[in-house]
Amino acid sequence: MGNSRRMDYSDNQVTLYTSQSQVVVDKMLESGRHVVENTFIKEKYGEASHVFLQAYSWYRQHAASVIERPSDAESAIWTFLDVKYLDYSADSQIIKLRVPIEKVVFFRMSDWNKILNLRLLGTEEEQAKYSEKLKKYQVAYEGDVYTTAFYPHLKTELVRSWQKLFQYDQAIKETKTLPFEDIQGGIWELRNDWVESFIEWKM
Repeated sequence: MGNSRRMDYSDNQVTLYTSQSQVVVDKMLESGRHVVENTFIKEKYGEASHVFLQAYSWYRQHAASVIERPSDAESAIWTFLDVKYLDYSADSQIIKLRVPIEKVVFFRMSDWNKILNLRLLGTEEEQAKYSEKLKKYQVAYEGDVYTTAFYPHLKTELVRSWQKLFQYDQAIKETKTLPFEDIQGGIWELRNDWVESFIEWKM
């Protein structure tokens, strides 16, 4: 695998970073926790939100089998083990968290981006074979396999491949080692008692 390194872990907690808007920060500080609603995804992605909502819906269903989802959490909160992966926004803060490791779903950012774009998740060989099938059925846009009803057999193969998103989670929790640099963590909620500090952006 990639360049393995130890995560910042102690006392059953792992250090994670997330970038959140001031509105989210204020809500969390006031109520003690924050969960994501689907309206946030619609606002973030605009006209393309219907596509992304399908990917997020898949994640919500299947990640809940890894870590139990609170009933009011409609989607996940993305966290990272390195601040360099955070998205910068003028109205946002970096939050340094100490989260119980059993509350985190670990996966590769590059793998999630493939799912977000409704693409097959697999080895180079698996992707090459899948691409040949797309050509055979004259599928110009790979996402059509998921969003239309014309390719049920290809959709089954596509969705089955997405289960690979969680393939590193258990080993990371057992070894406390990151097999790839782009490992991120999905959590269902932000809690006040997980906040270690707020960090200023350094541009």
